[in-house]
Amino acid sequence: MKILLVNHDSADTWGGGDGVQIQETAKRLRQRGHAVAIQNSNQPDVEGADLVHIFNCRVAHAFPSQIAACKTSGIPIVVSPIWINLGRALWGSRGALAILNKAMTEGENAVASDLKLLQQRSLHVVMPEGTLQAHGYGDYNAEWHQQIPELIAQADGLLPNSWLELKACQTDLLWSGDRFNVAHYGTTPRLFLDADPEPFRQHTGIKGPFVMQAGRVEPGKNQAMLCWALRQTKLPIVLIGGTQHWPSYAQLCKKISGDQLTLIDHLPQELLASAYAAARVHCLVSWLDTCGLVSLEAALSGTPVVGSTFGHELEYLQHDAWLADPADPTSIQNSVEAAWEAGPNSERALRLKRRVLEEFHWERTADATEELYRQVLSGNA
Repeated sequence: MKILLVNHDSADTWGGGDGVQIQETAKRLRQRGHAVAIQNSNQPDVEGADLVHIFNCRVAHAFPSQIAACKTSGIPIVVSPIWINLGRALWGSRGALAILNKAMTEGENAVASDLKLLQQRSLHVVMPEGTLQAHGYGDYNAEWHQQIPELIAQADGLLPNSWLELKACQTDLLWSGDRFNVAHYGTTPRLFLDADPEPFRQHTGIKGPFVMQAGRVEPGKNQAMLCWALRQTKLPIVLIGGTQHWPSYAQLCKKISGDQLTLIDHLPQELLASAYAAARVHCLVSWLDTCGLVSLEAALSGTPVVGSTFGHELEYLQHDAWLADPADPTSIQNSVEAAWEAGPNSERALRLKRRVLEEFHWERTADATEELYRQVLSGNA
């Protein structure tokens, strides 16, 4: 097969699990004898491809033109949606951002009632573009969100990263196709399994244990709420990820946590693996993640993982991690402290480590991908 894997044109700048999945999938499909090309383009050149696989349906400036390029050429399309309910995620992330900005200017007492409303999912979030309620609707201009169901219906096959994501596509996007498979994210044990913590400690000078979160520093990833939740503890926090897209958000995290927080803009993969091993807890209580690939990577070092109740992480983490509500600082604090108390290579952390090794590897991702390609090209469900 001649396969073209397509992501949006800013994928290299933004990073993320979809880009990792593309590279790892391409590598394994090539090993199996397929001709695979990769384009990060909003208007891909699809000529000569047997099938085009588009990643991430959430990008307004890219997905419509990517679909159009394939339809114009009559080439079959597989879509990995990387879908999370955008309205709900926007409500939560912008609501939390507004509350924490207010807390830093007006004080903790001024936001107590707002935090309660956020936790109860009854906060009315007001933005320049309009208002949003917790279910993701309001008078916010959601014209782009309304286009996604029509666009994704044009796909010949759907390849989400979890069964929960598939159900969300059916519920949120009204997708009712019968050609689909689930390609769970994988990991790279060569890099992340039982990594050595010493290189990170030597690189940063951080010798003691800490709570870590890897990923872009932005409202969707909810780092400021993590900082707020832990502000009255003495637990050191290390955030590793790009700050260039939301510099003001990184500053908010610093205002909340002060010297309790270390911000590290970027680390190469080997040092990131070492950081996971040096951390006592990895926390990703996000509004935005369909999986949280960083949680799986951290688990390979036996590091306890705290995940979010909001996205599709439950399918991956199950009862082998600590889960927290991204809207609730007390929930986050309790889960982090419980994971901290359990410590690395504790029973729950080892269960997740073993299951990640057994279930979530890129060969399985490639198996599911290749199987769906064959279904689409043969016209069979």
